[in-house]
Amino acid sequence: MLSGIDTNVVRWFVMIQHTVYLSGTAICLSVHMPPMRLHFFYLFSFFFAFLPQAAATHIVGGEITYECFGGNVYNVTLTVYRDCYNGWPAFDDPAIVGIYETQSGMLFKKLLLNYDESTNDTLPIVLNNPCLVAPPNVCVHKAVYRSTVVLPFVPQGYTVVYQRCCRNRLIRNIPDPLNTGISFVAQISEQALLGCNNAATFTNWPPVAVCVHQPIDFDHSAFDSDGDSLVYRLCTPYLGPDSLNSIPNPPVGPPYEELTWLDPPYNLNNLLGGQPLSIDSLTGFMTGIPNTVGNFVVGVCVDEYRSDTLLSTTRRDFQYNVADCGSATAAFFVPETICDTLQVHFLNESTFALYFRWYFDWPGNLLATSLDYSPYYTYPDTGTYQIALIAEPNTACSDTFVFDLHLVYTEGVLSVSADPEEIDRGGSSQLTAEWQNAVSYAWSPASSLNDAHVSDPLASPLITTSYAVTATLDNGCQRAAEVTVRVNPPVCGPPFVFLPTGFSPNGDGENDVLKLESNIVTEAYWAIFNRWGEKVFEANSLEDTWDGTYRGTPQPVETYGYYLRVRCEDGQEWISQGNVTLLR
Repeated sequence: MLSGIDTNVVRWFVMIQHTVYLSGTAICLSVHMPPMRLHFFYLFSFFFAFLPQAAATHIVGGEITYECFGGNVYNVTLTVYRDCYNGWPAFDDPAIVGIYETQSGMLFKKLLLNYDESTNDTLPIVLNNPCLVAPPNVCVHKAVYRSTVVLPFVPQGYTVVYQRCCRNRLIRNIPDPLNTGISFVAQISEQALLGCNNAATFTNWPPVAVCVHQPIDFDHSAFDSDGDSLVYRLCTPYLGPDSLNSIPNPPVGPPYEELTWLDPPYNLNNLLGGQPLSIDSLTGFMTGIPNTVGNFVVGVCVDEYRSDTLLSTTRRDFQYNVADCGSATAAFFVPETICDTLQVHFLNESTFALYFRWYFDWPGNLLATSLDYSPYYTYPDTGTYQIALIAEPNTACSDTFVFDLHLVYTEGVLSVSADPEEIDRGGSSQLTAEWQNAVSYAWSPASSLNDAHVSDPLASPLITTSYAVTATLDNGCQRAAEVTVRVNPPVCGPPFVFLPTGFSPNGDGENDVLKLESNIVTEAYWAIFNRWGEKVFEANSLEDTWDGTYRGTPQPVETYGYYLRVRCEDGQEWISQGNVTLLR
């Protein structure tokens, strides 16, 4: 432990480093800290470049086993698997293994196992169905470390451990995988020492990738050179170091805590979702059907018995990469009916396939074919043709999609009209569309039509408008045309600008105010004058009204003069002068 340092600050720096190494992007931090934390900010900044392994996100799984060579000499074998697609960095060199006396918990020996490049092997992706397609984003490397050590007899034997952080960031069934490490542990019991026992070793590593909704059928059996009885079970892997101390030197001694499952829904009885994983206790045969794409931690233990005495347990910690491995499916898009052209473009929509063969007149003309992905083909004539697309042809995994295509020519005139073609605002024009064998019509825009789905709607546009019409014919073809109705702009003046010649402000609810009326005016000014030329009312808006008063006093019944100036929406200006009569 670092004396006097806030461990949250340390963890914060390490998590920042996680982000840097995962994204591959350099970052600049601007932070506000108390003086002590700011001091350690500079300290960690200095050491930042020297801690690359602290950001490891690569561990997939592994195990530790041992062999007895006699004379208390044991060979320790550490096997480590790393993600070579999403993870970082490479294998440890050296790998640090600790050997503890189980009874006292004291460190007996620390082994530094050098990395042997020749043991680095990329595991193949083998699927149990040849028609499934291997996922492109799965890669696992394997490395094997070995060393011999002399282990004199001690009561309760030894515990051998390798620890590392961290696990793959894509794991779904445990919390915080980026901060969760692994402990590979082998127990060499007192009985194992006395009998020069050899640990059971698993025969095969589980498949690198398994397919969602596909059965897992895997022989997880182990071999024991001593012929001891083996019992298999699913088990919870041990926790390892976190990101604060990703490579403990030496590894921490026993006892070891098991990791926590992200429960619900995941636990030892439901590691992947779907049909739960299970393992035959006598044969080690594992079955299950996952239903969720993702990465999942799994633990398998094999217990070794001799005369009903437990000698040793080999624990395997590994990761199932569940992927969508779909099989080849042929599919394409083309309209069912194509009109007035013999050239057709076929849009390939197949999945999980790389190779294709098209037949454009199946099975009538097998020479009309193509190997292109999304081909064009020109037919000799109209008619009905059957199209066949074979995905992954000439293989046991091929798939065929068949579709009927109709090529037609349309007959008859295209006839669209507007009567009249020019109207004043407020007027209407009769639109007419006629196509031979048309079964339906659709006009646009529809807002100024009385019915957009008839052949002859009535149009009442306020501005010049072009109407598009689409006719669907009885053979499925469509025809389109357009017609324009021109709308003459209204005159900036009567009757589109109207000021009444009289009003009666007597409170009877009718004509009580004088108001300028227009729906084309954008600017307005008008004023009322009495017989002596005095201005008794002034307006600057269409919303202004005169109630027949001046300075709060009702004005007498008589004739008043007005002055009016307006500007209309088309920019025209109109000025008028006249009389208006006030009545009671």
